[in-house]
Amino acid sequence: MRSGLRPVRGLRALSGVDSHTVLVVDDAERLSEEETDRLARFRGTVVLAGDCDPDELAVVGAVRVPLRPIGADAVAELLRRRFDAEVPPDLAAACLAYSGGAPGVLSDVLEAVQDVTALPAALPGLRLPRLLRAVRRHWDVLDADVVAVARALAVLGTASLDVLGEVAGLESFRALAAFERLVDARLAVGDPMRIQSPALGHAIRHEMTPEARDRLHRAASEVLHRRCDAPAAVAEHVVACAEPVGAHWVAPVLHDAARLHRAAGRAELAARCLRAALREPRSAEIAARVAVGMADLHLRCGIRPRAGELARQQGVAADWFAAVVVDWQCDEDVLGVGSMPAVPADPEQALRELPIEGPGVVPALALAGLGLLQRDSAHVVLEFLPRLRARLVGAEQDWLTALEMWARQGEHAVVSRLMRDLAQASPLRGCVALGAAAFVASCVDTGRPGEAREMLVRLGYTGDLPPAWACRVLLHQRARLHLALGSVRAALADAGRAGVPELVERARAALVEPRRPLRSAAWEKLTPHESRIVSLVLEGETNRVIAERFGVTQRAVELHLTRVYRKVGISRRVQLSSVFGR
Repeated sequence: MRSGLRPVRGLRALSGVDSHTVLVVDDAERLSEEETDRLARFRGTVVLAGDCDPDELAVVGAVRVPLRPIGADAVAELLRRRFDAEVPPDLAAACLAYSGGAPGVLSDVLEAVQDVTALPAALPGLRLPRLLRAVRRHWDVLDADVVAVARALAVLGTASLDVLGEVAGLESFRALAAFERLVDARLAVGDPMRIQSPALGHAIRHEMTPEARDRLHRAASEVLHRRCDAPAAVAEHVVACAEPVGAHWVAPVLHDAARLHRAAGRAELAARCLRAALREPRSAEIAARVAVGMADLHLRCGIRPRAGELARQQGVAADWFAAVVVDWQCDEDVLGVGSMPAVPADPEQALRELPIEGPGVVPALALAGLGLLQRDSAHVVLEFLPRLRARLVGAEQDWLTALEMWARQGEHAVVSRLMRDLAQASPLRGCVALGAAAFVASCVDTGRPGEAREMLVRLGYTGDLPPAWACRVLLHQRARLHLALGSVRAALADAGRAGVPELVERARAALVEPRRPLRSAAWEKLTPHESRIVSLVLEGETNRVIAERFGVTQRAVELHLTRVYRKVGISRRVQLSSVFGR
């Protein structure tokens, strides 16, 4: 419609047109004999689009336009027009590969996605209703063998003829004939045998019922395993099954596939394989290997544990299980599963005797650090820092970072840099909560409560925290932050949960003296005139009113506020209350 063309459905709608009308026919090879005869009597110009021969259709004066996929440059231009921004070449290439160069499919993709940054993640799971309807129209005119081959091929991705026939449940000659008809319908291509495009394959898989899709994945896994295909190829279909396969060969194959994915840096795929293995029957040896593999992903790759998985693994690979419980202690799913080890009597000696490798490193390091914090001796960590940095990996490095933040209290720039690095990990891990507590302590001590509050908001540590020991340390420092911001009731609640009597008494004293609110240390950085301006802003006055009160220009007030922002490390007016109180 935007191009000025009027779409019509069926040739009967063309009665009464004159010789100046141009008719564009898409998918001309699908015209019936009746439609071909009607088209031959059309008085205007006919343009045929599709894989057809105008002579065979007996259309006098027709112009044939062969359809070819669009290229990377055309895809990049469409993306630029849709999102009004420059698009990376790899994103254009991904869209081209997904759509197979079909303009209509690419148009549907761009309509379904609103943000260009979300496009790469959205592509594999996009649901395109128009393409799905096209698939169903094809199924109405194609025979059952072709539909069976198309569905099997959509599940397999690529396949040889014998594998395709086994999965589709057809003899090789029938599968080959059906595949050739699928190619004629422009739904598949050969060398290797595959569906025309990933988008079309996804639509075909979505068109199937879940039971039919599950049955094909199960058949594919059994066929590929029988042919001794790579474990990752077999595991792909096992993981896609909604129900366990139930065979004893499955768990070992999934474990081997997980090892390959882990070695290649695909931790999420490794986790999916091991989680699928937990559903399958497995021997004691394989069960231990799966438990160790899952624990390794939790500790080294940041894969979050699940309560059901931990319950099924309890009692298997006990050392690894204990390490996961310590590392992910802030996760509600971990609470109540297992128990926390005791703090060593001599934390410094525990650091000296820290295991070189294995599951015992994380608990030993974390509990030794807790013991040092309880003795106010976190600076001892600096003595061991060079040696430990050289050999620790994964979660062990993160725990060492959190302890270093406590050891470097008084060096706020270093603590801030370490916090930015640590914040990349999941806030459900105890090391992140412990590091956040060190960061809050540093911010409060240096008069930067606004920075601490923003970090707590970013990490999701502003509400209720689970009863983990790392969270109790964080509650202690959060209570100090609330006092610095003047939020006395919040400080009283946090101090009570953290079990810090001194802070509880300070908060109660502040409650009974409401006319003498605690002032943030940030006030000390301001000049008297800046303090007066900030006070008026906190009372809700505008820049114009403040300027009139002091007999200056609004620009002068803005400059004073800009200097205040720089002094306390904020960037917006609304952040003043978080730094200076209300």
